[in-house]
Amino acid sequence: MYIALIAILVGAIGSFTAAALQRMIGFFTNLFYFHQFSLAFVTPYPNSLGLGALVVPVIGGIAIGCMARYGSDKIRGHGIPEAMEAILNGKSVIAPKVALLKPISAAISIGSGGPFGSEGPIIMSGGALGSVIGQCLHLTSAERKILLLSGAAAGMSATFNAPIAAVFFAIELLAFEMRPRSVFPVVLASIVSDYLRHFWAGSDPVFPSHAASSNLSITLCVALLFGLLGAGIAFILTKAIYKTEDLFEKLPLHWMWWPALGGMIIGLGGLIDPRVLGVGYDTIRDLVTGQFTFFLVGFLLIKTIIWIVALGSGTSGGIMAPLLIIGGTCGTALSAIFHMPDPGIWAMIGMAAVFSGVTRSPLTTVVFMLEVTHDVSMIMPILLTCTVAAGFSALILPRSILTEKIARRGRHVARDYVVDPLDQMKVSQLTLTPLQCLNASESLDSAKSKIESAPDQYRFKGYPLLSDDGALIGEVVQTDLQVLMERKLGHRILSEYFTSRVPVVSPDQTISDVCHIMLSTQQHRFFIIDPNGKPLGLLTRRSILESRQKLWEEENRRECILPVYGWGRRIKRRSERSATT
Repeated sequence: MYIALIAILVGAIGSFTAAALQRMIGFFTNLFYFHQFSLAFVTPYPNSLGLGALVVPVIGGIAIGCMARYGSDKIRGHGIPEAMEAILNGKSVIAPKVALLKPISAAISIGSGGPFGSEGPIIMSGGALGSVIGQCLHLTSAERKILLLSGAAAGMSATFNAPIAAVFFAIELLAFEMRPRSVFPVVLASIVSDYLRHFWAGSDPVFPSHAASSNLSITLCVALLFGLLGAGIAFILTKAIYKTEDLFEKLPLHWMWWPALGGMIIGLGGLIDPRVLGVGYDTIRDLVTGQFTFFLVGFLLIKTIIWIVALGSGTSGGIMAPLLIIGGTCGTALSAIFHMPDPGIWAMIGMAAVFSGVTRSPLTTVVFMLEVTHDVSMIMPILLTCTVAAGFSALILPRSILTEKIARRGRHVARDYVVDPLDQMKVSQLTLTPLQCLNASESLDSAKSKIESAPDQYRFKGYPLLSDDGALIGEVVQTDLQVLMERKLGHRILSEYFTSRVPVVSPDQTISDVCHIMLSTQQHRFFIIDPNGKPLGLLTRRSILESRQKLWEEENRRECILPVYGWGRRIKRRSERSATT
């Protein structure tokens, strides 16, 4: 509850950060392209700069390069991999200067014509602010992570008026867990951020659509086709972006100047088609309403090329809006080729397919598309295309565009959500190691005789010491027993030396609980005792490893439970022969 209350504050700050970034983008756009001081959110076209528009993205690139070199290089790129890396390997600690420089650099990048969305930088900025607040308090890394997630969700919620999709985004892409302790605060932060957004941006959907399919069967076929196409586009875009990064790294220039080179390509693309510049939210609105129908192929190629080059150069900017534009343009172009009467439907399906294929977040994409368009009639085709795109993208791409950068730094990112098998098994379910016990009233000589007479049975380092009623009161350690025997104390009884507190666990505890106890106590073996304090067996690290055998069998052992006569039996025999070999 304490973290949830802080998350409400983070949500409010995230909403104000999103509003500030939108105003800053408008300020720099007006300054660069119209030479006026205004906070109004405008597009960089049409303008009267002529060939002078070539220089504007270069100036923006130089400014970003200087900020990255002399401020923080964490502001480069779209920011989501940096947030993931901070969560996975940086104890959810993001430097305060990143929270300050990231939105400024993104505003300069987009305001100078960069073909990016503002959502990535806002997500990174919100997450950074949540992390900074967490650093000012006495919190654990897990609690700081929750505040970072809350800030990221708040930024996305305020940008797109999509509070549910923002929660899914934080959980599906950044949390690496789905637990009440993380979901509850993130939901509160997203709600607060979206509520405050209504005061500065209204409550209308960002990209309203009222597309209605006249034939659901044909629409589902289109969705299936776009699922496959979206995975292919995801493959091309991911490979192209990181190949471009590799090419920039081969240049004999410091990376500080790379954004300026990317700015030159942006400027050239803007001269050919000015609509490729800026965030492009107006373009997305035209696509979902079926009103963007001219120069489709040229616009698609130019937008894709300058986005890939600019992002590969390390310029600060987001990926969501460009992916929506690329997917929507592909859909509209195909609808024109097949002479379909409803290009808006094709555009929406194309957006969902490309976004889901690139990010591999189908649930986030489905909810996001419904929230930004308020078009519930498209839920079935969007769900189908997102699932197919994400599934085939996982088959053909080892990593997504969000995790490839982290993998290149030598770190592995697992995106699977599974229940830990150690949380599913109790100690009582293990095959426990039987124990030979010693009585507290025995002498040291008697204990030593027992151990030496049956070395196979007394093969452990220590043995439980029992009272007369059979309760565990201590542990007889072989090395300590040997020391006492060397001191000629064999006539003394065991209870004089070995009555002490010993590490114990109960049969009802899970294996995960035992692992936590092992880490906190630095003990590697435990006696298992029943409610009456009597020992039942010994639990060691080997026992814990054997507990994962069930998971291994579920994942690897194939068996035919109900073999169909003939065919099923042949498959069963073939599986048995394969298992033996």
